[in-house]
Amino acid sequence: MEQGFDGRIGVGDWISATSPEDEKLIGYVESVSGGTLKVRVTQCDRPETVGTTVETKTSKAKKLPDYEPSAPEQLRDLIELALLTHDKPWFEELMAKLGAGAAPSPAGRPGRGYPNRLRSRLTGKASGDGSEA
Repeated sequence: MEQGFDGRIGVGDWISATSPEDEKLIGYVESVSGGTLKVRVTQCDRPETVGTTVETKTSKAKKLPDYEPSAPEQLRDLIELALLTHDKPWFEELMAKLGAGAAPSPAGRPGRGYPNRLRSRLTGKASGDGSEA
């Protein structure tokens, strides 16, 4: 397999690879040591391997492209995750992307994404008060 993008695979990268037992797998890199990757397997053609950590060579791995959500529903799911994890910078980035698309929000207010009751967790505005956050 060819390596993806700039050829460097690092910790946290999602990869598609072949294990030493010739299993096709997808997972994320937990560690890199020389030309060997330790990968937490999330998908595999052998179900018993899912959830385990396997070692594979960098030459047998291909870095997967970063996930870039585009549909409003996908952005809203990630906004919910940002709220749950209290990740304000990520929340603001996602809200900007959602606003740029001017997609109708669940509350029917174009471009807002979420009603104030959800946005207030990070902005400090009162829940459902109808004011802009």
